[in-house]
Amino acid sequence: MPSECLNEDWIIELNVRPNGMSPIDPPLNDHNENYSRLLLSVYAMTLGEHFLSRNIDSDVIEHMQMEKEYSKQDDLSLVWSDDVSLALCFLASLAHNGEYSQEHLLQQYFRWWMNGYMCPTGLCFTPRTYIKKIIDSFGESLATQGLGLEINMEKTPHKISLKPAALIQMSPISYFYSKHSYSKRVEIVNDCVQRMFGRETSTDVFVAYIELLANALNGLSKQESINLIKLKKNSNDYLNRIFFDLIDLILNDNNNIQQGVQLALEKQFIEQKECQYLNPLDSNENILLTLYLQISAAIYNSIPDQWLNNIYAKNTIESLIKWIIYQRNQNLHSF
Repeated sequence: MPSECLNEDWIIELNVRPNGMSPIDPPLNDHNENYSRLLLSVYAMTLGEHFLSRNIDSDVIEHMQMEKEYSKQDDLSLVWSDDVSLALCFLASLAHNGEYSQEHLLQQYFRWWMNGYMCPTGLCFTPRTYIKKIIDSFGESLATQGLGLEINMEKTPHKISLKPAALIQMSPISYFYSKHSYSKRVEIVNDCVQRMFGRETSTDVFVAYIELLANALNGLSKQESINLIKLKKNSNDYLNRIFFDLIDLILNDNNNIQQGVQLALEKQFIEQKECQYLNPLDSNENILLTLYLQISAAIYNSIPDQWLNNIYAKNTIESLIKWIIYQRNQNLHSF
């Protein structure tokens, strides 16, 4: 059931950047190994761009500077991809609402789109067409449902190609529902994916990724976590290939997250940019690195100390994870 406590309202505060929010911890703090794994996994997820050496176009830097002056916001930072920001919007929705709510999640997505909520760059960059389409599709399915009309999720109003970064966007399901039943996680994955991409979209890889992360968050070894995944290889499916590239990375990192990062950096996926004024930190280019960091930090329950100095909005993320655990436990006890 949704929480009746008002202390979590800081999570949905508008017109502040993530590093400028004013976190308030939940009534009860559950400082245990599970908390550590969740926190380090989210930290690591936000670090993917830090390991890339890329030259940002001078026009992009100038565009950001103009936005700072126009909006009178000096704290705009180019540190997260849009997909990481959307994952944190999903986390914030779960932490604030106390459970998965289609309407609440859509509201946070629109707040991100229109107000720069949970976005270090604010409104500096327009969202990619891909992201606009999935938010539109999600919203249209809810609007149709709200009118009492039959939902035909076989057809989506836009042609939406499935990108690997969608795995990052769905990953909060693992953080909140890792202690719930497998069927509960699958139910939510199916609902989210099919509303965004259409019922014809296979959810097999999404389910496998959510389970891999949930297994790691629950303290299973990497071999145990992988052995529980029943997904079969399909070289004709792009998302499937990315998933098994990730499995290979995890199996070949010699139990060393830094070595795994170096292996991941050798595999980048170049995508043509839609236009000049998009967030240049496109997590689809280095999606394997971001996915590896998210999973491996949970498996090993650690990240190198020097990485902690590069965490943006550390206090906000820390309090957000405390709320995730608090609300998750409240939700579990409500059944």
